[in-house]
Amino acid sequence: MFKNFVAIIFLILIGTLLYSLTLRGVLGNPQASAFKNNLDQATKPFELSPERGRYLMTMSLGDFGRYDLTSDLADAAYPDVGIFDGRYYIFFAPGISILALPLYLIGKSIGFAQVGAFSTIAIFAVLNLVVLYKISKNIFKLPILLSLVAPLIFGFSSSGWSYATTLYQHHVTTFFVLSGFYAVWKYSQKAKFSWVWGAYTWLCYGLGMLIDYPNAFLMAPVMIYFFINSFSIQFSVESFKINARLAFIFTSILFILVSAWHGYFNYTNFGDWKKVSGSIVGVKHVRELDLLQISEADKASQVKAAESKKNPVGFFNEYNIPFGFYTVLISTDRGLLFYYPVFIFSFFGIYNLIKKGMTREVGTLLGIIAANVFLYSSWGDPWGGWAFGARYMILVSAVLSLFVGYWLQITRFKLVSRVFIFLTFGFSVAVALLGALTTNAVPPQIEGEYLKMKYNFALNYDFLMSGRSSSFVFNTYLQNRIDLFDYYVVLYWIIITAMLVILISSYYSNSKKNAN
Repeated sequence: MFKNFVAIIFLILIGTLLYSLTLRGVLGNPQASAFKNNLDQATKPFELSPERGRYLMTMSLGDFGRYDLTSDLADAAYPDVGIFDGRYYIFFAPGISILALPLYLIGKSIGFAQVGAFSTIAIFAVLNLVVLYKISKNIFKLPILLSLVAPLIFGFSSSGWSYATTLYQHHVTTFFVLSGFYAVWKYSQKAKFSWVWGAYTWLCYGLGMLIDYPNAFLMAPVMIYFFINSFSIQFSVESFKINARLAFIFTSILFILVSAWHGYFNYTNFGDWKKVSGSIVGVKHVRELDLLQISEADKASQVKAAESKKNPVGFFNEYNIPFGFYTVLISTDRGLLFYYPVFIFSFFGIYNLIKKGMTREVGTLLGIIAANVFLYSSWGDPWGGWAFGARYMILVSAVLSLFVGYWLQITRFKLVSRVFIFLTFGFSVAVALLGALTTNAVPPQIEGEYLKMKYNFALNYDFLMSGRSSSFVFNTYLQNRIDLFDYYVVLYWIIITAMLVILISSYYSNSKKNAN
């Protein structure tokens, strides 16, 4: 018990340290007028529209107590802003902006509004390290040292590092999916208070959709796993009997309540409980109609026609899957395995688990991977816009990291496996830290070639060598005291040393156990 506690404290401390030292931000409480002046440039906190739009909604909630944006805030959120009934809204689900509100308000009171809001995601990133440890230790039954491998791989050798320090949805999505999965496993143990875990699972599903609309699909494998553990069928010669756990049904009240509020939010703002912000017409389209100088009646008719055609589901198309699959997994501009080769070893873990016999837990984790890859491979923009690595594969990275840790435990090649993991982990960390310290504003290959820009982490390397960083701590307190490259090296060796100690210790611990 004490060793488990120490392991969790270690993850919390190293996660808090490294995410804090790479947190993106500027000093003060930036106003909307500053966004387009200099804060929307590469290495600045609002370099891309997703974090800009979500932060502006948080500002609107905190400063004006309203979900829609003022015209000034809408201009700053452009182009990811729509208009409905004369009111402006960001295209994204409201959950991240609501979650960021408490720390925004606390930060604003002491002149750290933006840093406070962005810290919300760093907190969830640290929680993900703990959840991965718990899954490794309790579900995969790994020793304590090897249970630390998955959290370190996901946290610091994937694009998860770059998106732990800014206002995106990926870490919150990962937390709800994986903690929901762990909750179902606890629920399946049928302990005295297992219904609490069932209630939490329903809560994760409801809140997940509030965070990002595709989460309804991404969490489906977890909910199927939940359903399977709640119902059983007993067959006899003459009949069959269905047994149901009532906890599955009555704990769903939390999901119903969250969904009811979400529907009320949509109805109040968009006139229909089923209508989401991503389906309203864009301000860009309305402004283009204004330039045509057509009548108000024609303008209204065209806006209505555009809304009827704008279906978020329409962005997904199965014909996109082959190219999307290539883009998110192996391409040189976004490929998960190209950026982070340490994940290659996860397939050895998957193979051995399937060979051993598919369990409900392994099937659910593979289902999460399949759902994520299928969804975003069929997405019209598999690159995730301008982004660092395959940001849509952050949830997949978390799940794959579990299989890397498992492979280290079961492989016969204990020493060789650790050497290969360490080498690929070292390269993967080097790439991940480039993104975390510089910029996420990296164009896809097709745009990079047109703009004559580099389109993968080579661009981030140029930023590093020119001393341009997004780190709040470095820019505010350290840039006149230490070179950015030296800062990079210090952070790199912190995490590399931690992994080296874990791999060596686990090797000798296993050798000692076999000797005894």
